[in-house]
Amino acid sequence: MAAENKRDSPPSRPASMQQKLLHFQQQQQQYNVKPITIRPNSMTLPGFSQPRPGSRFVRLLRYGQHLFQRFKRFHRIRTRRGFDFNWYRLAVTLVTFIFFLGAFRLFASLASSVMFSQTNQLGPRMAETLQALESLQYMTSSGKIINLDKNKLYSGVRRARLYQGSRIRRQIMDSQKDPIINVVNADSLDEALKLKRQGYKPVVLDMANREFPGGDYKSDGTTQEASLFRRTNLHQCLDTEPRRSEFYPIPSQGAIYCPNMVVMRKSTQYDEEFMERPEWMSFLAVAPLRNPPLVPNEANEMILGERAVIITKKKIQHMFRVALDNGHDAIVLSAFGCGRLHNPPESVAMIFKEIIHTNYMGGVKKGRTFSVITFAITDYKSRDSQVDDSYNYDTFKRVMESPYEIPAVEEPESGGEA
Repeated sequence: MAAENKRDSPPSRPASMQQKLLHFQQQQQQYNVKPITIRPNSMTLPGFSQPRPGSRFVRLLRYGQHLFQRFKRFHRIRTRRGFDFNWYRLAVTLVTFIFFLGAFRLFASLASSVMFSQTNQLGPRMAETLQALESLQYMTSSGKIINLDKNKLYSGVRRARLYQGSRIRRQIMDSQKDPIINVVNADSLDEALKLKRQGYKPVVLDMANREFPGGDYKSDGTTQEASLFRRTNLHQCLDTEPRRSEFYPIPSQGAIYCPNMVVMRKSTQYDEEFMERPEWMSFLAVAPLRNPPLVPNEANEMILGERAVIITKKKIQHMFRVALDNGHDAIVLSAFGCGRLHNPPESVAMIFKEIIHTNYMGGVKKGRTFSVITFAITDYKSRDSQVDDSYNYDTFKRVMESPYEIPAVEEPESGGEA
């Protein structure tokens, strides 16, 4: 009797997973349950939670769609005009605006690159310059062969450096004289060579194109930078890899110092003929503002806006500090951004004058300054534009030769009797 009760009683709990699976299969056979296939590490056993249909990405999309519907239903943005727009409509508008803005900038960049990419149509003079630099020799108009020093030529190229908004300390001098300020009707490079023969160590300002080294120099352009590229080896210093990728586009507060570049050609006054004896000169490439915002003054004349004045001041101060940090005692400047780039010469000349008379005059216990500051501006009308360079020359000469007036500081009003 005890044996029958023991046979009818339910079996004891299996001690292992294998026994549990065996017991489960016996129950299936006893109750005619369709057998199932059980794989190792399967989650289809009774009592386990079944996986949700779809992948994790699909569930994420559904969750995002759910949130989108909730925001669409409950969140609205009221504009200043009083109209109600759903937030997603405003987001689509902003994305569309950003897309068209990016497309416009891309189109402008491509148009500029097409304008300045004349690699297959080199001008005759630039082609001669490149050939002379490649062969390390050139022939003068008299038939004389001039050889170039390869080691000295590439030494300056390797030493080129980009100063990007770095704080350069000026050496404090016990005593020094005020710099000699000149405004001359001459080529900037010719004036620098003249100062070098007088015993100074000059540096020449290269009014650089911010994005494209040399601008239109390959097609024998008439800009100041294009002329410098044809007459020197600035092409090797600025328009060859890896320096081009490192230096361009030139930062807003950036200056590229190019020491000891070879000068092979004369100025345009002498039809840029090859020189009988090459010279060596250092350059400082700084990009002026292009088409800056202008505002009318009291006399209804267009001058630089406040923001443009601040940026131009920082550019000029930075170029002065870089030149002094590299041991130059003379600097040859130009009408910085006036003419084609539409910077008002009156405003630019006043900025130069204010910076020179405020921070770069001589005296006792003051920061080191230059011995000579020369503005070399050609007095002629450009051949390929309506820009009258004689106006730039006259304006700079008038501003620099006029006495400097220290800006008056308004005294605070008295607070009255106590």
